[in-house]
Amino acid sequence: MSVYTPLSPTQLAKVLEQFGFQLRDYHAASHGIENSTFLIDGLGKHDQPCPLVLTVFESLDHPALTPYLTLLKQLAKQHLPVPAPLATASGNDQITVAGKPAVLMPRLPGRHDFSVDADRCRQVGALLARLHASHTEQLQPLPSERARLRDFTHHLDKLPTADRDNAARLLHRWLAHPAGTTLIHGDLFRDNLLWDNGEISALLDFYNACQDHPEYDLAVALNDWCVDARGHVVAEREHALLSAYRGQGRSVDTRRLNEALPVAALRFWLSRLAGPVSDHSEGQGSKNPEEFARIYRQRLEAFAV
Repeated sequence: MSVYTPLSPTQLAKVLEQFGFQLRDYHAASHGIENSTFLIDGLGKHDQPCPLVLTVFESLDHPALTPYLTLLKQLAKQHLPVPAPLATASGNDQITVAGKPAVLMPRLPGRHDFSVDADRCRQVGALLARLHASHTEQLQPLPSERARLRDFTHHLDKLPTADRDNAARLLHRWLAHPAGTTLIHGDLFRDNLLWDNGEISALLDFYNACQDHPEYDLAVALNDWCVDARGHVVAEREHALLSAYRGQGRSVDTRRLNEALPVAALRFWLSRLAGPVSDHSEGQGSKNPEEFARIYRQRLEAFAV
């Protein structure tokens, strides 16, 4: 992910000391746009190598971060491939770094790989099915995606004039529906998975997670994994993802999915238009809004047919 809060080796070494690790090496991660993330090679007891990830949060405060960390712990206990936060010697899973909340986690095996094919889409569909079937009885309240969408309505004036009315109607219609109660990731883009020998090894970045309809989560994934550079649907990939999802015993409301597809595309178009957290960052920074403008228009046209 991009780095908005640079840290020196001395600062990182002091962070690791709180968890009983020593700093061996590190570098700033380059994927994502919201937080500052450092990939760390640490040393544990008896100089045991310990790959770690430090995330410094640029917009969430400590209380807002708490339910997400609780969620990660619960999902890790259910054997989903997610990193659970580590605790300091005093038992804290949150610390403050450069005046901002921060979390240290184990770095799960694998690497980012942005190639995509039908087999990878099948794996994504199966993983989403597992996530949507997870037990959430002990969840702390998570922010609502509906609230985020309402916030994004304030950015509709950033759209081209010809798109504004249809976009406003689409959001109004979607927000009029009651929210679902399924745990969803909300951001399953290719940069939020790690791969090891062609298999998913880690699902990352749960900071858009919430409870809503599973079709919305499917729509977010389909809009990234199953379209080409022009925003057109790649039918083979879409079929693979949805078939694998259904193959895990999950059902899909086709009508709701067809509506969720342009809504999810519009959401990420608007979020990209809203801009990065900072104008000065190391790494990726903000993503191109036009990518989701193309996807949105394709999805809206198909929904309107």
